[in-house]
Amino acid sequence: MSLCIVFFCNSKYFPKFKQTLHQLRNAGEYKGEIVLAIGDDLLDKKESIQNEYDVTVKHFPDIVFNDKFLSYFNTIKRDGLWRNKIFQYHKFYLFDEYFKQWKYIFYLDCGVKIFRPIQTIIDCKCENTMLARNDPWGPFINKWSLATQFDMECDVFPPMNQLFHLDTIKNYFQTTIMLFDTQIIESTTFQDLNDLANKYPCSITNDQAIIALYYICINPKWKELPIEDDTQYFYDYKPRNNKKPYIIHKWH
Repeated sequence: MSLCIVFFCNSKYFPKFKQTLHQLRNAGEYKGEIVLAIGDDLLDKKESIQNEYDVTVKHFPDIVFNDKFLSYFNTIKRDGLWRNKIFQYHKFYLFDEYFKQWKYIFYLDCGVKIFRPIQTIIDCKCENTMLARNDPWGPFINKWSLATQFDMECDVFPPMNQLFHLDTIKNYFQTTIMLFDTQIIESTTFQDLNDLANKYPCSITNDQAIIALYYICINPKWKELPIEDDTQYFYDYKPRNNKKPYIIHKWH
């Protein structure tokens, strides 16, 4: 099986990358290929990172957004958690054709906590499919819609909702971890994601809402990543309870 684990980070998140990488190789027992995708602010450190951490470092240039996008970026209504984090859109490069040299990609956010071997999650892989966890949880399942990932009071939201019917889509996925067959990457995917972000600059959750919109409404490939087996939970953003151990979660 040809699989690569991929991280994205800039200089701010590099310490979190180092932490998760260490856990991946030790608790996660992963011995395969790893790519760290970087932006412009780490370009001068590319070779030193490769040599020190034994990963492939791939530079993608920082994304340049249009003036309309930039005028909305820090004015739309959203939690401060998502403000001033324009680098999160760098994750669009995950769907660049560069990654088609592998059959499967397992993307991990820098900062996720890895506690157990990850092979059980990798074994969930599916042909021509994006596997990721549902974002609505517990009492919010079937209540939060994809529309809630956008500023619904923004003037660009109504035409987008009229086109995609986001308020009727009751489940959508997180982009904190994603396991997918690179067959879902098309020659225009990266540019399509950029175009969506620039046309509808009202995403509350930056890359997450746009990627979910694309792989649910435009190129529907998403299926929910299984939650658990008899002995362990696979992944949740926050631990749901302490009845079984987790392979991965992100909660700090």
